[in-house]
Amino acid sequence: MKVMSVETAEGTRSESQNGTTARPASQHIYFPLIALAAFGLYWSSSLLLEARNGTTHFGADTWFYGELAKGNVFDRIADNYYLDRIFRFHPTTVVMAAGWMKIVAPLTPWIAPQYLFKAMFAAVGAVGVWAAMWAFAAVVPRRYATLWGAIYATSLGVWYFSSIEESKVVTATLTALYIATYLHLRQRWTTHGAVLLTAILLLACLNETVAGFLLIIPIVDTLVQRGWDLRHGRWIALHGLAGPVALAILEGLMRGRTGAAGAHPEGANHFSMLIWYMSQNDYSPAGIYSFLVNWFFFNIAAPSLDASNAPSADPDDKEFFDAALTNYFSSPVSASLVVLFAAMLLAILLPRYRTESAGNVASILLALLAYALVRGAFFLVFIPGEPLLFSPAVTLAHMLMIGILFMASSFPAKHVLLAGLAVLLFITNGAFVIGR
Repeated sequence: MKVMSVETAEGTRSESQNGTTARPASQHIYFPLIALAAFGLYWSSSLLLEARNGTTHFGADTWFYGELAKGNVFDRIADNYYLDRIFRFHPTTVVMAAGWMKIVAPLTPWIAPQYLFKAMFAAVGAVGVWAAMWAFAAVVPRRYATLWGAIYATSLGVWYFSSIEESKVVTATLTALYIATYLHLRQRWTTHGAVLLTAILLLACLNETVAGFLLIIPIVDTLVQRGWDLRHGRWIALHGLAGPVALAILEGLMRGRTGAAGAHPEGANHFSMLIWYMSQNDYSPAGIYSFLVNWFFFNIAAPSLDASNAPSADPDDKEFFDAALTNYFSSPVSASLVVLFAAMLLAILLPRYRTESAGNVASILLALLAYALVRGAFFLVFIPGEPLLFSPAVTLAHMLMIGILFMASSFPAKHVLLAGLAVLLFITNGAFVIGR
């Protein structure tokens, strides 16, 4: 029987032709432990943010979702503007919340409902951390997957939105689950795996219609690998029906309800919401620059402790970072973070560190890049003033692209650099969470 050697978190493993593998201990122990630690971090952070009135940064609508903690969700939707509004566009989050509050109801004599409700978002964020490690385990040596998971867990967008009541961490986690499932599915395709991937896509689209952009990943990956191959592309066409089905369900919910949320163009339907936002957006060079630095950099690391600046489109909404990359150098910790990130980029770009070809993963790199660019372009047009609200769903894609290329380099002491990044991100973003 032919045996292949496959690198894992503990070194190597043997994989036979029938697919039987001996899973490394890290998959059974380290991944759940890091996810559990992330849950504790996010839940405790939710209390800190609540105490300092820091739950509405970056355009977060936490007061909308706070209504879900009061129970009897479906009985109150018709008469509650906030519930009606979020149910129209994010039913996945609403249904999850209603179920969660039923499950944890026996704990309310000891823990206040609003804190139990915050635990749901912390748990969702922790699942996303586990999914991120699972994704990394498919494309980098497994012994590095836990470090990349820690970096993902402590990135600002993931950490912050796992610590407040908002639908965005649900989208980010479903995105992470989709990417992780697809990366493993492309290694060993099964019908069950394709059905699971489709179910994840449907839930993601029901939580946010533009999650349908995830379909770009298997499309581009397949096209680059196989070209126009109808036999291999048939399943993607069926899989892609999840998006239109979700949109039909959401539009049906909107047309079937006549609550106050539907009277405003922002809440009437998806098309009217798109036009309403585009008509008042700031597309100036300064506005575009602000979007880009938030989307690519501030989503990963907080540039400062101060998020009391206002975007030019809404001078009264002072819940944002000053759009200046130089703020990273106001602290030795964030400055050190920049240095380590620059070292990682140099390892990727400098010819002296290139020891392996990325050709065998070129298709997935292009697929992830296509997804990230399309999602970024859409939100640049749709709502450029609130990039951090929607950027957590591209965090994993960005990190995977960098991680794949970095791990293919000959840069020495990769463990040290990645551990340093995780520690500095924890300090930098933790300082922001705690506040002044």
